[in-house]
Amino acid sequence: MKKLLLLLITFTSIQQFYGQRLKSYKHIENDTVYLDFINPFYAPMEVKLSPLDSTKGFIKVNPYSFIKYKDTLKKAVAIPIARLADTSKIHIKSYLKFKANFGDSNRDADNNHAYLLPYPKGKRYKVIQSFGGKFSHNDPHSKYAIDFGTKVGDTITAVRSGKVFFVKEDSKEHCRTRKCINTANKLYILHDDGSMAHYVHLDFEGALVDVGDMVKAGQPIAISGMTGFTTIPHLHLVLYKSGGLSIPFYFKGQKRKKLKQGRFYKRKL
Repeated sequence: MKKLLLLLITFTSIQQFYGQRLKSYKHIENDTVYLDFINPFYAPMEVKLSPLDSTKGFIKVNPYSFIKYKDTLKKAVAIPIARLADTSKIHIKSYLKFKANFGDSNRDADNNHAYLLPYPKGKRYKVIQSFGGKFSHNDPHSKYAIDFGTKVGDTITAVRSGKVFFVKEDSKEHCRTRKCINTANKLYILHDDGSMAHYVHLDFEGALVDVGDMVKAGQPIAISGMTGFTTIPHLHLVLYKSGGLSIPFYFKGQKRKKLKQGRFYKRKL
């Protein structure tokens, strides 16, 4: 007996940091339910799965997988039908621990690449929080982020050429606590070395590009706003490698590799 059903599985780490969803197909063969995971995004993903202590005696999982865009990880999870009260409703977090991130750990980001400042040539903005900022740039995910004091309605430009792989622009909400972290409008771009730029706190319907678009360095891509976990309008810019780890970067035309909090920086190039 075989049965096919399209499901949506939300992974905790992606929901927290990306607001993303993986697609999954459930199919039943004989006495077992299998889950296949599909990556619908333009960026590759790494997925790590492990059974809970209470389920490791009967559930089978593929512990690590790398999934390219549109690829399918077949039979990632196998659960005996006898262990399911209802095969139409599978609460995956009752069976698994999981972690998923964009990127490819087999590729190294180019640490020698110089980026453009994320606003039009001739404009200058104040850095309100730099690398290692005490307010919110104090964990591996955000250690190398930079906050620019933009105003709502200002133009944001691409720091490097690449492909847009995620856009969220449906939020009008912001607050001063982390409960609003997933309400930020944002735009993600994948670069040719596998690094990824995240532009966060954009305006409602503030994206100027669509998922799948190729953009050039310096091209207008979004409108700055005040959404998500923030106390003032600003652009949160961070570069990632695989594993959701932020990486240091520097800008063309600037003498300092690390921009200093409290100083204004003009884009000259």
